[in-house]
Amino acid sequence: MSIEAIHEQSVRPEAAKNEGTEEGVSAGARWKATTAAALGVGAAAALAGCPPPGYIPGDPYPDVTPPTLPENLRRLVSRTTFGINAREAELALSLGYDGYLEYHLAHESIDDTDLDAQLAALRTLDDSPYDRVRAIQRDDDTPIREFFLATVLRAAYTRRQLYERMVEFWSDHFNIFFRSEAQEVLKPVDDLEVIRPHALGQFPELLRASAHSPAMLLYLDNTSNRAEAPNQNYARELMELHTLGVDNYTQRDIEEVSRAFTGWSAEPDRDSVSLGRFRFWPQLHDYEAKHVLGHDLLAGQGIEDGEDVLDLLCLDSEIAPITAHFLAHKIAVRFWGEEPPPALVGEIADAYLNTQGDIRAMVRAALSEDWLMQAPAKIKRPSHFTISALRVRPSLVHEIDTLGFLLHQMGHVPFHWPTPDGYPDENNYWGENLMPRWTYGTWLVAQRGEISIDFAKFIEAPTDADFLDLVAAYYFAGATPLAHRDALASFLAAFPNNPQRRREALALAIGSADFQWF
Repeated sequence: MSIEAIHEQSVRPEAAKNEGTEEGVSAGARWKATTAAALGVGAAAALAGCPPPGYIPGDPYPDVTPPTLPENLRRLVSRTTFGINAREAELALSLGYDGYLEYHLAHESIDDTDLDAQLAALRTLDDSPYDRVRAIQRDDDTPIREFFLATVLRAAYTRRQLYERMVEFWSDHFNIFFRSEAQEVLKPVDDLEVIRPHALGQFPELLRASAHSPAMLLYLDNTSNRAEAPNQNYARELMELHTLGVDNYTQRDIEEVSRAFTGWSAEPDRDSVSLGRFRFWPQLHDYEAKHVLGHDLLAGQGIEDGEDVLDLLCLDSEIAPITAHFLAHKIAVRFWGEEPPPALVGEIADAYLNTQGDIRAMVRAALSEDWLMQAPAKIKRPSHFTISALRVRPSLVHEIDTLGFLLHQMGHVPFHWPTPDGYPDENNYWGENLMPRWTYGTWLVAQRGEISIDFAKFIEAPTDADFLDLVAAYYFAGATPLAHRDALASFLAAFPNNPQRRREALALAIGSADFQWF
């Protein structure tokens, strides 16, 4: 059932009893029709575009050689950011391990003026669903292009790096496929109003915001969830993917939770400025008593049924520990690595329970020095890999169409994982498709005009040995393995002090395992 059909029922409730098969196509089908042909923009096209006049270069900083970090700080900066650069290395060295971690956890206090100036040049980031539909009707894909451009700029140039890492984490956790119905209109609003405000806040508030997100409700079919024919998709994923994990609920729980969320939908009136905003439809709700995860929901409640379920999942003394453990394991995998020690997962879960779901407390536990120094190496996922190469040197993003194409080749275009479980966080999954990663290094160094990076210091180094010292300092935080340096030295020796050979050596360094793992 589409949300436009729901709107029709709000005017003519009797239509619910006479619903034809045309109305029962996939959830949001008519909603999608209202957004017209522009919803067919593909990934590569969506990532195309040049910043408008007045665009400001990213994260200006004196071009100084990064200090060599001790192993504990090198590992912390690597796991906390999208890539070590001189700014972060100097900051970590001056603040120490705990000070640097607390600096990033208090992200609101970090001055991000330079990034704000860049984003201010993008005029559609705050557009409402109503505005976005109007742009589509004008065949204007600017909101789509600017949404993806902003995603790259934030990751590459924000000084609030840990915060942005958590934005990425929760975008995977509450995954919404950008190419599904109407998400070109709704997902950017979900990113702005759900994920970003709560990325380092309280998990119960984040879950509540997601449950009220039209993007999520449409993606998981809750817009077709009504008393006469409950749709169980959102209820299932709410428990399996968002809170409890598999095997911690029953089919009966799915049925009862789906009944609790009947009527949770969105405003479908295309002529209303509230188009695409959350709306509860009382006439579609199941008002009978419900039994969820061992708890009774009283008859006669409306929207409170769903709110009570969210509280049970996050805060109930018996259920919250399950949610805490599920989230703790995912956070441990992201920051520590695969198969994290049960004791580490337990400490992160305890941080949740001791603070009623404070995400900062959980991340602090995950990045504690004792644990992080035991962590195995992780391969950078493609978006992390590409951004980390941009962060090493002063850079300026002009366009991202080729970057988008390369991310597509690597299988990691932001918001383009088609199923609700989000992009994998597994070394084996990302470690097999290497050719596009090597292509990226070659393209980046070739300076095709879409991204400008200042390589002059490298190309103009007095000797090849000086060049290799710079590569070690900038790209490997002073920790280049001897065998890797020897391999690059042998490559350079064929044409000593040759500028083109040095560019090729930079591409090899970017594509090397030592740069792709962290």
